[in-house]
Amino acid sequence: MKSISRNFSITIICIILGIMLSWQYKSIQNNKKATSAQTGTLQSLQEELIGEKTKNENLRTRNQELERRVSEYISAEGSSKKIEEGLKEEIQRSKILAGLADVEGPGAEIVLNDGEIFSVTDTSLMGLINEIKAAEAQAISINGERVVAMTEIKMTNTRVIPHTIVVNGRQMQAPFIIKAIADPDKLNNSLNMLEGITDRYINIYGLDVTVKKMEQITIPKVSDDGSVLKYNLLEPL
Repeated sequence: MKSISRNFSITIICIILGIMLSWQYKSIQNNKKATSAQTGTLQSLQEELIGEKTKNENLRTRNQELERRVSEYISAEGSSKKIEEGLKEEIQRSKILAGLADVEGPGAEIVLNDGEIFSVTDTSLMGLINEIKAAEAQAISINGERVVAMTEIKMTNTRVIPHTIVVNGRQMQAPFIIKAIADPDKLNNSLNMLEGITDRYINIYGLDVTVKKMEQITIPKVSDDGSVLKYNLLEPL
């Protein structure tokens, strides 16, 4: 009985690990595509590269931590309670990282709105989201929709003004209210730096961008009907 419980726990952890690695890989690929679609200064490209390296390092650290936990479960001798507690803790942590749980914390509220000449596009919205991620935001939402690795951001019709952008299968238009849980000062400085993304959006494209630091922000879990989080093709290694 103990052996069955232990094997079941290990299987669950391996499945969670496989899903998280796949989602993180998808997120990194999306960031790379968005970055290539934008034209920025050499400095901004270098910042994006540093951000990607940081994400890869965080993923490697997280992978090592999960492998260590699996080893602990394997070596646990008859401690079913320890396995159960560790499993519950790991599941809750994985739900938070995957966007499957409501979260709260300090951060900032960013409002991105159309300008007099140019309107917000999917590319400009993705560019801002990537900059927020580079500032080490731990959770992000767009008009109440949680941003996860599988989140798509795309326009439905480029000829229609104002543009309609789809996020997690939901159509929305400007203004885009983006909430991010992160270090408020670090996020504010990253977005408002000279020749940074906010500066470019305002002075080059005429878009309206405001950043407001917040002591407490609540971000909901992803509202998924089965179209956002897909992992039927994924198998743990």
